[in-house]
Amino acid sequence: MIRHLIVSLVVVFLFFGCASDPQPKPEFQDGTRVGIFNSLEPYLTHRHITIERINSFTQQIDVDWDIPAYVNTQLADNLKKDRRFVIVPIQSSRVQSRLKQLSVQIGAAANNRRIPQDLIDFIESQAKTHDLDVVIIVQSFRGDSRWKIHDDPIVLEGYGLFTRRTMLGAFGIRNSWAHPYAHIRVVVLTTRPVVRIGAGSPTMTRARMDNFNWPADIRNIPESELNKIHPRITAYADQAVKNALTGILKVSVE
Repeated sequence: MIRHLIVSLVVVFLFFGCASDPQPKPEFQDGTRVGIFNSLEPYLTHRHITIERINSFTQQIDVDWDIPAYVNTQLADNLKKDRRFVIVPIQSSRVQSRLKQLSVQIGAAANNRRIPQDLIDFIESQAKTHDLDVVIIVQSFRGDSRWKIHDDPIVLEGYGLFTRRTMLGAFGIRNSWAHPYAHIRVVVLTTRPVVRIGAGSPTMTRARMDNFNWPADIRNIPESELNKIHPRITAYADQAVKNALTGILKVSVE
């Protein structure tokens, strides 16, 4: 009870007393309980755009990378270095389903200090059920990417691979491009009151993969080629974790 009261008072002071600070940074006490809610998909998404656009497609590909578990481990390992935090394991298909329904609200919370009421209700309910002081939400999202066609951003979802074929110049030379990407978001919120204190997504490079061997059938990419994008996806996930936790922990985030 005392732990909850101290965290709540510090958060309230920071939120209302420092209006110019878009992201309050409370001082947590020893024994602060943190719940990690992860709704990342276990599969990668492949988005392909052709020259004529009519044969473009999006498909999901099963892989054994277990990116959701990887992100959970990165979060837990960093939090454990700061001995104030206690990790509370939470596994629930019902909760994951609810997180999917709240995708828009979570995105709003990541970009704005005002938290949608539906998300507040969810966090308060989980905080009561699991006695949580802090909630960390991990999700993928659908949105504009860094790549464009005729100034129109390409919309990508989840994490995986974006491929495209273009025509260069009057000679009609075809060019093939492959880009790993990760639309992964990590949002950190206190529970009493519900206030966003951290949020992070990766910054993706526009450079294409030089070592990607374009298959004869782009719908059936060999596992050996898919595995080449795995390190880039985990690096993007690391960025999201680091950006979300930086400034919250007393130790450096790796």
